[in-house]
Amino acid sequence: MIRQGFLFWVLLVGGAGVALFLMKYEVQAREERLARINAEIIRTQEAIQVLRAEWSYLNRPDRLADLATRHLDLVPASGRQIAVSLTAVPEARPVITPDGLPLATKPRAGDPLVFAPLDKPRQDTLQPVLAAQRSVQ
Repeated sequence: MIRQGFLFWVLLVGGAGVALFLMKYEVQAREERLARINAEIIRTQEAIQVLRAEWSYLNRPDRLADLATRHLDLVPASGRQIAVSLTAVPEARPVITPDGLPLATKPRAGDPLVFAPLDKPRQDTLQPVLAAQRSVQ
C-alpha cells in the first residue's frame, strides 16, 4: 500500500516537473515572439513618421505652386468665363423616397433616394428674375 502511494506521488511530481519544463519553454517562445512583434511595430511606426514627414515636405504650398506654374498651362479665370445666365441653371429636382412620396426632412446617411424626373421646366418661378435681369442689361 505504501509503495503504491509512493509511486503515485513520484509520478505526480515527475509529471508536474515535465509540465513545468514544457511550459517554461512555451513561455520563452511566446516572449520571443512578442519581442519580435513589438520591434516590428516600432519599425512600422518609424516608417509612418518618415512617410508623414515626406508627405508634408512634398505638399508645401510654395512647392506645389512652383510645380503648377512649371508644368500646367493654367491662367486665372476671368469674369466672363464664370458668368452664367439664370436660364442655364438647371432646376432642382424634388427628392422623393422609393415609395414615390416627397422627402420632407433632410436625408440621413444610407437612405435610398430617388430623384423625380422633371416633366417640363418651371418658368413661372424664373419670370420675375429674368425680367429683372433683362432690365439691368
